[in-house]
Amino acid sequence: VRPKNLTLEAGIFINIFTSKESRGYCFDRVLRKMFYPSTVVGTGDNMNQVESIENEIRVWSFQNFGNGLALGLTRFLGKFILALALFLIGRFVIKKLGQILPKTPISGKIDPTVRNFFFRAIVLCLYLILGISCVSILGVPIASVITLLASAGVAVGLALQGSLSNLAGGIMLLLFRPFKVGNYIKSGTDEGTVQEVSIFYTVILSPDNKRISIPNGSLMNANIINYSAERFRRVDLIYQLGRDEDVEKIKGYLEACIQDDELIRKYPEPFVGLTAVGRDYLEFSVRLWVDTPSYWTLYNRINEKVAIKFAKENVLLPSTAIKNIQN
Repeated sequence: VRPKNLTLEAGIFINIFTSKESRGYCFDRVLRKMFYPSTVVGTGDNMNQVESIENEIRVWSFQNFGNGLALGLTRFLGKFILALALFLIGRFVIKKLGQILPKTPISGKIDPTVRNFFFRAIVLCLYLILGISCVSILGVPIASVITLLASAGVAVGLALQGSLSNLAGGIMLLLFRPFKVGNYIKSGTDEGTVQEVSIFYTVILSPDNKRISIPNGSLMNANIINYSAERFRRVDLIYQLGRDEDVEKIKGYLEACIQDDELIRKYPEPFVGLTAVGRDYLEFSVRLWVDTPSYWTLYNRINEKVAIKFAKENVLLPSTAIKNIQN
C-alpha cells in the first residue's frame, strides 16, 4: 500500500535514489523498487502508480522552489528598502553635520591650517561607516567587504602613486607645519598667501590675486620660504648713486628720510651707510626693522621719501657708458 504522506514518499525516494543499490537504475526502476521491491518490471497498474508518484514529487518540488524564491525576494526587497532609507537619511545627516561643524565653538579652537583637513576626514569616516552599515543590512558579510576594500585599496594605490605622495605630503605638512593659513610663502617660482591646505593640494593667493594650487608632494620636497613666520622683518633698501657724490651728504639725506617714522623699530637700531664701491657707482644700504604686517607699507614709504629727497637735492645717478658702434 502507498504511503499517504507525500513528504514521507519523497524522503524514501531520496534515500533509495542516493543509495548504492540505486546506482545504474533509471528513475522509474528506482520507484518500482521503492514501492514494489519484489519486481523490477511490473504490470500496467504499477507503472501508472509510479508515474503518478513521480508527477506528485515534481509538483511538490516546483511549488516549494517557487515559495522559497518568493520568500527570498520579499526578504531581500525589505532589506534593500531599509538599506536605501538608511543611506538617504545618513547622507542627509552627514551633509548637515559637515555644514554645522565649521560654525561650532570648537571650530574656533582648531588651527585654521588643520581645520578643513580635520572636518573632511570626519565626513569621510562617517560616509565609510554608513556604507558598511548599508552593506551589512543587505546581508553581505563584513569580513568579505573589508577584504574587498583592502584589495581595491592596493589596486588603487598602485594606480595613483602620485596622488598618494600628495596625500602623504599633506599629512607631513600638517604634522610639521612649516606654514599655516594666512602666511606669505614662496616655493620655487610661486609665492603668495596661504588660503587652504587640503588633502592633496595647498592653495595660495598671489599678490596679483591669482589662485595657485601646489601639489603637497612637490611642496614638501621643495624649499619653502615663510615670510610671515616671525614677528619682525628687516627691510633692506639699496641705492646706487654716482661715483662723485659726497658720502656723508648722502648718508644725511637717507637718515633724514627715516627719521621719526613710527613704523621703524628702535631695536635693532636702523643702519644707514656705504656698503659697496664700484667703478662708476657708490652703493648705499638702508636696513630697518619693522613688524611683519607693516613690511610693505614701510618699504614703499621710505622709497618714496628717498626718491623725492634725491630729486630735490639733485643727487646724481651712476653714469651710463655709451659706446659708438661704427659700421
